[in-house]
Amino acid sequence: MSDALSPIQIEILWKRLISAIDEAAATLVRVSFSSVIRDFHDYACAIFDADGRMLAQNTRSTPGLLGILPYTMLNFLEHPLGRDLQPGDVLITNDPWLASGHLIDITVATPVFRKGKIVAYMLCIVHHLNVGGRVGTLLSRDIYEEGLKIPILKLFHAGEPDEDVFNFMRANIREADRVVGDLRAQVAANATAGAKLADMMAQANLDTLKNLADEIIGRSERSMREALRMLPEGESSCSASLTNIPGYDQPVTLALTVRVRGGEIELDYEGTSEQIPRAVNVTLNMTRSYCGYPLKCMLAPDIPNNAGFLLPIKVKAPSGSILNATFPAANWGRTLIAHMLPELIMRALATVIPDKLVAGNGATPLWYGNFEGRYSNDESFYAVATFNGGMGARKTRDGVSCITYPANVANIPIEVIENDAPILFECKELAPETAGAGRQRGGAGQHVIITVPQTAAKRLQGPVIAGVRGSRFGLPILGIEGGLPAGPAVSTLNGVPVVLGTTQEMRPGDRLELVIPGGAGYGDPKDRNPDDLERDIRDGFVTREEAVALYGVTTDADPSRTRSAS
Repeated sequence: MSDALSPIQIEILWKRLISAIDEAAATLVRVSFSSVIRDFHDYACAIFDADGRMLAQNTRSTPGLLGILPYTMLNFLEHPLGRDLQPGDVLITNDPWLASGHLIDITVATPVFRKGKIVAYMLCIVHHLNVGGRVGTLLSRDIYEEGLKIPILKLFHAGEPDEDVFNFMRANIREADRVVGDLRAQVAANATAGAKLADMMAQANLDTLKNLADEIIGRSERSMREALRMLPEGESSCSASLTNIPGYDQPVTLALTVRVRGGEIELDYEGTSEQIPRAVNVTLNMTRSYCGYPLKCMLAPDIPNNAGFLLPIKVKAPSGSILNATFPAANWGRTLIAHMLPELIMRALATVIPDKLVAGNGATPLWYGNFEGRYSNDESFYAVATFNGGMGARKTRDGVSCITYPANVANIPIEVIENDAPILFECKELAPETAGAGRQRGGAGQHVIITVPQTAAKRLQGPVIAGVRGSRFGLPILGIEGGLPAGPAVSTLNGVPVVLGTTQEMRPGDRLELVIPGGAGYGDPKDRNPDDLERDIRDGFVTREEAVALYGVTTDADPSRTRSAS
């Protein structure tokens, strides 16, 4: 094939790249051991060229990793072990500063060879059940309390596993068989994509991906710059104050200044609070990701996911701040802060792109639970659960109920969770009273009750250690243009309030109750379409009392009809 690629060749090769990396993801899911991969889909697979430029990401992937992948691969290649790779070598790390921001995400990278030379790399990041350390708590003061930190190492040498690496991992983690099984699934995923890519290059007579990479990355970069040039140039700022972080009695400020100029956008977090001795600190890679991802969704959602779209986006955060934490900051719960960034960015751009705004979200940040303990036969158990709030309303549409936003991960079925741990879901239902009223209504959150059944008493060696993280740390779930806020969160154990982000001991008969907030409303509730309000009442999203108090209506003789009180 000549150096120049025709439009048809580019399209065919691009589709084959996507096919290869999607098959890698399918391999990962099929051979994995844990629900975090199989049901939660908290992972990402990606293809890079020989220079470490990201070309493609699998279709079903956690978007929070989108802006992390390009920097992670470059960090591998800058390490001495990444400069002398042989066929069959596999690199590994979970270093939060080199990869995705906390220890339970483990990354593996594999080179792809053609005619004796490296032509590409495959990378796979997976959220694992655990890597040791404390369970389900934000109270860790530094990373040493959070588990095993793996520097960049070779997990496989020329196709042979490094048993020393596997052995020290097994010695430090709970549920070692499942974690190691998932790790081997990552290696298999990379191998699958590598084989598919090698076949593609052979059939197309390509000895390098450079020309194809230049086209893919260049087109995405140009498209993103064009989208940014549509914005008025200038500067805007906003900030948010977070309080009630468990064990920390000082407010934390997130400050943002956005500058748009010449087809580029800069997000500057100067003025943001310093990192704190709690497990909510965010490394720069994670901050970059939750800046690039929402901008792409708002401005150019159809641009393919590759390194090109990130090039016009510049992110600055002071070193040592909570958005650019330095070693050894604790960061297990970093999404609790990072998930706030899309809302902050929208607020800063409110006058620039008003039609793109979303009201406050009870789904932000993701609520996430861990349930851990031991059976009387000394076998351990470890289960994870997710609890989704409601999304805020948009200008022309109601908010979505029970969705993970902006995390965009999937729901783990309760049957799977109950199989992994001796707990029972008594209730998991929509909580309509949590939805903020508005011309467009916010989405509903959910009501969850989890128990340790009395029948588990003989099976358990001790209590079930439960840790649920969530909370907006005092940041209200605000509406837009007169839309009302969402309802509050609730977290109790046997009726007594518990602090989210701390661990609780649950024994047979204990009941953990959670109400995850909904989304806020958009526009004056009194302007809601009567037909939509009728449907809300019929479907149970709005009570008749709320219709009168919040939406300004009264009911006539026909209980299915409503009319304006004015």
